[in-house]
Amino acid sequence: MRIRICFAKTEAGRYLSHLDLARTLERSLRRAKAPLAFSEGFNPHPKLSFASALPVGMTGCREYLDVELAYRVDAGEFCRALEGAFPPALAFVAAEEIAEGGRSLSAAVNLAVYRLVAMLPAEGPGKVAEGIAAVLAETELWRKPKTSPGKKPIPAKEVRGLLRRIKIVDADEATAGLRDAVVVEMELHLRQDGQLRPQELWEMIGVAGGFAAGAPLAVFPLDLLILRDDKPESPMHTKT
Repeated sequence: MRIRICFAKTEAGRYLSHLDLARTLERSLRRAKAPLAFSEGFNPHPKLSFASALPVGMTGCREYLDVELAYRVDAGEFCRALEGAFPPALAFVAAEEIAEGGRSLSAAVNLAVYRLVAMLPAEGPGKVAEGIAAVLAETELWRKPKTSPGKKPIPAKEVRGLLRRIKIVDADEATAGLRDAVVVEMELHLRQDGQLRPQELWEMIGVAGGFAAGAPLAVFPLDLLILRDDKPESPMHTKT
């Protein structure tokens, strides 16, 4: 039996690494007395499959995990047990049984929705709108090359195809207390050959709009989606 779990990584869990997050979720599943299925071999481990890995220091509103169970359980009872087993670092959102087989979560999920909060430029909010319009109008966007001591340089890359949508949104409960801030929502494609970081896109918006785009105050993913025929779908209640 396969169960898909939707959970949030809270402020209390912001600095968990992906490995720490996996261990925390495994302990939560054990506390919930989930009959975990294990891999074979010299070092068996629970069959867990994540949609993506969150960077250290980033929270997440809707993250996804597939869990394979050794035998069938009641889905409602499983949800109630798991909700009570999560620590403050995580928050249970939903869980449901999914069909056996099919693509893995990491292969199926191909779109990320981010929210970026930054200080308004001195020139005013109009400059941000201008920058967004200019970026969307471009046929090519080039990411700067990256160099790190002791590592192979990463060349410049054309990334316009990784951008689906950008818009300015109203502040929500999480950002309403920030004065003189702008909230930008971005939809970015997730591909095996490369990804675009929201911080990099914010810098491009600044260049296109003619203002200094300072470091964002906050960046967090709102959701991970499956894009089919240009229509976003939730990984929950869908066939992968």
